[in-house]
Order: sequence, then C-alpha cells, then structure tokens
Amino acid sequence: MRKKIYILFLIIVFSVNINAQDSSEVEIFIIDSYVTPEIPHTFNLSFYTSEPVKAKIIIDEKYKFDISKNYKEDHTAAIDFSKFSFKKKNIKYVLIVENKKGQITKSEVNEIVLPYDEFIETKEGNNPVTTLTKGILLYLLPSPNLVILDGKNYFGITKEFSIITFYSSGYNYPSGNISLEYSHVYNAPIKDFLRIGYKHFFTVKGIEFVSTGVSAFTNFKGFNGVSPEITLGLFKFYNVFTFYTRYRYNVKPANTAEQFHEISIGLYSNFFTIDL
Repeated sequence: MRKKIYILFLIIVFSVNINAQDSSEVEIFIIDSYVTPEIPHTFNLSFYTSEPVKAKIIIDEKYKFDISKNYKEDHTAAIDFSKFSFKKKNIKYVLIVENKKGQITKSEVNEIVLPYDEFIETKEGNNPVTTLTKGILLYLLPSPNLVILDGKNYFGITKEFSIITFYSSGYNYPSGNISLEYSHVYNAPIKDFLRIGYKHFFTVKGIEFVSTGVSAFTNFKGFNGVSPEITLGLFKFYNVFTFYTRYRYNVKPANTAEQFHEISIGLYSNFFTIDL
C-alpha cells in the first residue's frame, strides 16, 4: 500500500513539475500586425510579452530579423518589404523570444495578408520596376468631371494629390488627409480651379469607405469659395487603388447665387504623401 502511495506521489510531483515548466514559457500578445499598401511597403508589428525578453522574427520561413536585442516587454518593428519576393499573399511568421534565464519560447504561427501584388513571384517572374511605373501612371491619371453650372453641363478633368495623410490604426484607409487639387473645365465660363481641403474617412460595410470633406477653391480671378463634398470608395483596383465616385457642391459665400455642382469618378491612392 505504501509503495502505491509513493508511486502516486511521484506521479503528482512529476505532473506539477511539468506544469510549472510549461507555465514558465513567455506569453506573447500581438497588438498590431500589417503591411502598408503605400510605397515603401512596410511590415509594422507591435507586441508585448509577459516578461522582459529578447525577440526575433522569422518571416515566410526564410527572412530572419532581430526585433529587440535588449530585454524588454514592449516590442515594435518596421520591416521594409520592398526588396522581398513572396509566392503568395498570405505570409506566415513566427516570433522567437528568449528571457533572462535563457529559456526560448516560440509563438504560434501568425499570418499577414499583403495589400499588393507587385512583389509576388509568378511563373513570368516579377518586375517591380514595371509594376511601379504602371502604378505611377495610374496615380497621375486625371479624373473625368461633370460640372453643372448655370443649368448647363460641362466636361472637365481634375487631379487630386494627397499631401498629408493621418492614420489612427490599421492600414486599409487613413482617418483623414489634406489634399491639393487642380481642375480644368472645358468650354465653361470659369475654366480653372485650384483647391485645398480636408477629408475624413469612414469604413462601411458593402463598400470600401465613405469620406466627407470640405475645401477652399479659387480661380485666381475673384471666384473664391468653399466646397463641401462626399465620396464613396466602391471597390479595390490593383489592391493599392480604390475606384470612387464623388459629389461636390461649390459656392461663393459672399454670393450664394454663384454656385455649381460637380460629379466625378477616379482612383484613390496615397502615393507620395506624408504619413502622420
């Protein structure tokens, strides 16, 4: 009987010891993990651990980086993906941490989704220069614009450049941006406008986004005013562009009789912008 009790005692002690060893593993809590669609494409990662550790990451089973060379609990990394090639858009990564006792802990396999296609390997090979050139040409492409002025319809083109972009979290769309825009209206009494304004973005189900904004405009010849607007981002195009449609009301505050409407379509993207 004593022998059975002794064996049972050893089993309990052994089980407790195993559990204690398991509990000694460092816990890893990922806060944010995404790749920016803007160039340069950057993998932003932030996480914290249950105790101070050194941390490394292995991406796609072949790219290895040091994240924290000193012992700490809060960890952040910004890794430039522009020089990498991947075989698919869903990229796996593993975190490896080491505590002050020298114990190694591996995280579970995590996954990120690339918001672009240009550096994914294909049978035809990848050519980031060609892809970048196409992207720039699409970015510079002006948007067609229908202008309704004094009851008459005029065709125009407009091009908007995002100057400063504000991000709160995530990577799909910013919280807002400040943009500069030039418009030309063919055969209209007032042909050229320059405007600067602010837009605020909201993500909604069913489409990509809704943005509302207001801008100030001038034709440099005394026709100055303000323009409230609403934009619907309808669907993604080449993963870095969003096809949108926009309505804008333009009015001269000093004389509300001088007003006109605009309806336009185009491609939205945040190339060559300052991110804040």
